[in-house]
Parts: sequence; C-alpha cells; structure tokens
Amino acid sequence: MKFTIRAVEPKDARDLHRIYTQEEVLPYMGFIPSMRLDSVENRLRSLDENQHEFVAVTEDKVIGFLGLTVGKRRKAHSGSLYIGVDSGYHGQGVGQALLTKVIDLADNWLMLERLELGVLATNPRAKALYERCGFKAEGKMSASIVSNGEYVDEFMMARLHPNGLNNKQIRSK
Repeated sequence: MKFTIRAVEPKDARDLHRIYTQEEVLPYMGFIPSMRLDSVENRLRSLDENQHEFVAVTEDKVIGFLGLTVGKRRKAHSGSLYIGVDSGYHGQGVGQALLTKVIDLADNWLMLERLELGVLATNPRAKALYERCGFKAEGKMSASIVSNGEYVDEFMMARLHPNGLNNKQIRSK
C-alpha cells in the first residue's frame, strides 16, 4: 500500500473526525462519540508553534495521524505524542511510519531529549509498536480513563534521545 506523510492541513478535519470516531479507534483515544466536526476544524486552525501534527494520506484520504506537543519552560526538552490510524489500515505500517517521522523531527530538528505518551492497557498492539520504536513503560495509572463504560488502566511510556542525556546528571530516588 502506498501512502505519504505530510503536515496536517485544515482541509483534513473531516477525515480526522471520521478516524477519531470510528468504533475500532474511539475506545483507545481521549475523544467521545459526540465529538463535533467543527471542534476538529477549530483545533486545526489554532495549532501553535509547539504543536506539530502529521497525517498519513493515500491518494484520496487521510488514513492516520500523529501529534507532538513540545513542552514549555522547564519541560521544553520533552514532547508528548498521540497517534491514531484508520481501522481499515491497522497492521499495515502506517503507525510505524508516522512514529518514524516524528522521532526524526524530535531528534534531529527539535533536539528533544524525551518523548512520552500514554497507551491503554486494552491496546497491547499499540504498546508493542511503541516498544519497537524505543519507548519503555515507566509506570501505570490505574483507572485512568473511561472507555466503553469501564475504567481502564493506562501505561505511561517514554523514549529518551539515544545520544542525549548521556552527559547530564539525572536524579532519581
């Protein structure tokens, strides 16, 4: 399957809304079924300089998305990720390609030391993908989110820049 990855554009709102609300995607995202298209359009028009979003596109539609929000002030060395793939394209390399793109941006353009994300305990395929991309579980937040009428645990994962932090003191107890 052929697809390209590019920066998100406001015209992508309808496709993104379609993905966000798919029955196979919605349980793993922070969205709710009543999410409106205009809220997606407004968010895309108001992205700031610390928000970087990409979409994977075929010839005629968006099939995946990934966002990176860079921290501010004392967290300016880190970024938080979120990702989703159209249910019809799961397991076809879209998520891997999006993560590769954003890791390159983070490592080689933004010089971030840390990338972090949350993954629900009910989504082991996504967790395995993140592990393949160098993310490690750092902890679990019990009953972090409501999904389909149940409280679900969330694993917090992070990836440290492979050439960063080596010469810096990291304090922990």
